[in-house]
Amino acid sequence: MDSLSQIVLGASVAAVIAPAGHRRRALLIGAALGTLPDLDVLIHFGDPVREYTMHRGFSHSLLVLPWVALALWGLTLAVSPLMRAQRWRWLLAFELALLTHPLLDAMTVYGTQLWWPLQSPPVMIGSIFIIDPLYTLWLLIGVVAAWFLREKARAGLWLAMGLLLSTGYLGWTVFAQQHIQRAMRADQAQRGVSDARILVTPTPLNSIAWRIVVMRGNGDYLEGWYSFAAPARTAFMQPYPGNRELIEPLADNWNVQRLAWFSSDWYGVEQIDGRVVIEDLRMGEEGQYVFRFAVGEQRDGDTVAIAPEALAWPVRLDRATFQKLWRRIRTGS
Repeated sequence: MDSLSQIVLGASVAAVIAPAGHRRRALLIGAALGTLPDLDVLIHFGDPVREYTMHRGFSHSLLVLPWVALALWGLTLAVSPLMRAQRWRWLLAFELALLTHPLLDAMTVYGTQLWWPLQSPPVMIGSIFIIDPLYTLWLLIGVVAAWFLREKARAGLWLAMGLLLSTGYLGWTVFAQQHIQRAMRADQAQRGVSDARILVTPTPLNSIAWRIVVMRGNGDYLEGWYSFAAPARTAFMQPYPGNRELIEPLADNWNVQRLAWFSSDWYGVEQIDGRVVIEDLRMGEEGQYVFRFAVGEQRDGDTVAIAPEALAWPVRLDRATFQKLWRRIRTGS
């Protein structure tokens, strides 16, 4: 999720647990803990594929962060004697403020390596867009109210309500996603398709309009749209070739294997200006994928590996972009 969401989530969790007399301190500590895991973006991992796939790695691991929280809690108690009287409440505040960060990230489709260093695929529930104002708003209101109310009992109520409403909204996104997935599974079964995988993700900034990708066993895929504002409409699925044959000569290449692993095999391949490009199908849409990596090129009729290069996102965030989003919310097309 975006930094603001993580900051206000961490602040809310810490402040609702910590003693009321330390509420402002808890808000600041929680905000810092809530954004701490994303500081891994400051680390240079060496090349575009590593930068992409090692984000949300060790810094988001549920096998690492509890020990980080424990160490930070111990250091804080050493320099702040006032916190020692309620040390166990503070330990819980530290742990949950830090651990809720990767758990929230796992709700997006990017992928979060919750079990690093184990090589299990990144967790990607994908029910909420990386920026969703209706999730963040309630937490922000609760944090602002608690900052000004300080130790008053109403401050705790505002924080609790912010957490309750934001978590309830998160629950709605999971319900909406599952509803569409069930409908698409039934549709594919009626068509006699048994080897398809289905990806359902929200469009930017909302949970009304959703993007659907159906992946066939041969790597070809279909893309369509659905909106709860037009529930009677059947999603029209446009087919696209996966072009997996283009990377068959690179099957043993680390970059190709890494991108396939990180995306949980949700990728397509294109040939652009003689280069072989892998596109992560989870983020963006056909012709406008956010993450694209050139991993090979054609030489004398053969495909050879090259140093990976990240291609620019071919989208301008202008008025037309937001008009298209509004149309999809209204009509599902």
